[in-house]
Amino acid sequence: MAVYDLAHKLGEHLKKSEEYQEYQDCRQEILADKDTRKMINDYQNVSLKVSTARAWGQEESEEDQKKLKKIEELVQMNKKARKYLEAEARMGVILQDIQKIIFEDLELGLVEDKEEDN
Repeated sequence: MAVYDLAHKLGEHLKKSEEYQEYQDCRQEILADKDTRKMINDYQNVSLKVSTARAWGQEESEEDQKKLKKIEELVQMNKKARKYLEAEARMGVILQDIQKIIFEDLELGLVEDKEEDN
């Protein structure tokens, strides 16, 4: 069986998984609720901005920190938003685990061997 066929089968199995079905249910609820959808989008945008600044070794602005904290509090109080973000996080973990499993036995890239360079 070709690698792409296996990838398509994996995609089919993921779509049938309980975690994906729960994610889709939550997603549909959020898509139907304009205010909650906007809150989640705002949360994700500010969170990404703060995370990117940290990743680049930059200090995030005090304004962004306050905004993120305020939005996090709102998200925690909103049951639909919290449930959606939890379902999204579970899917993210599953996809990361799958990627780890796929790549753990593959040797990719150039490995630096200090002894070979001498």
